[in-house]
Amino acid sequence: MKKYGKIILIVVGIIVVVALIFLIYFKTTFMSKNEIKNIVANYMNANSNDLYFDSIDFEMDKKIYEVEVYYQNKDYEYKINAKNGKVIYTDFRNDTNQNNSSNGNKFNDNSNNGNANQNNLNQQTANISEEEAKDIALTHANLAANSVSFLRTELDHDHRTLVYEVDFIYDNYEYDYTIDAMSGEIISYDKDFHD
Repeated sequence: MKKYGKIILIVVGIIVVVALIFLIYFKTTFMSKNEIKNIVANYMNANSNDLYFDSIDFEMDKKIYEVEVYYQNKDYEYKINAKNGKVIYTDFRNDTNQNNSSNGNKFNDNSNNGNANQNNLNQQTANISEEEAKDIALTHANLAANSVSFLRTELDHDHRTLVYEVDFIYDNYEYDYTIDAMSGEIISYDKDFHD
């Protein structure tokens, strides 16, 4: 009986050590939930006390935080890189563009200044890189970069929004993605047979 007691103690000890190692790895590799809250508050130009965080879920396989937050009676969704805190996706910007016309956002559509707006569009720079746009499309399609043939990846304007057009072929199918160059959101995608 004493022999089994020692074995159980050893197994429990190993489990505790592994759990501690994992906890230390997690704490030193990934951002905390409080840091994520601050990133969201900064992104929204709001005080974190004015935001109600419905959920902050860590997706270990994707290494992202999925955040649902309420602000001024509206709910918003965020996907944030858990390692560097970069906002991968949010619907906050799109909703703000439709409802606020005087907040200084460079996406505002002011029909009295058509030329000024076109100049603003031409001066925009993307928040995500071409490689990140490719990764977003590939992740959505559940494919690896070395298994596809890219036809084009180009920065363009689509309905007054700066976007990446990403097209590639895999297994006789052509994939076409339009990705918001500011937020990384997939605006549209299509998959057609390619002969």
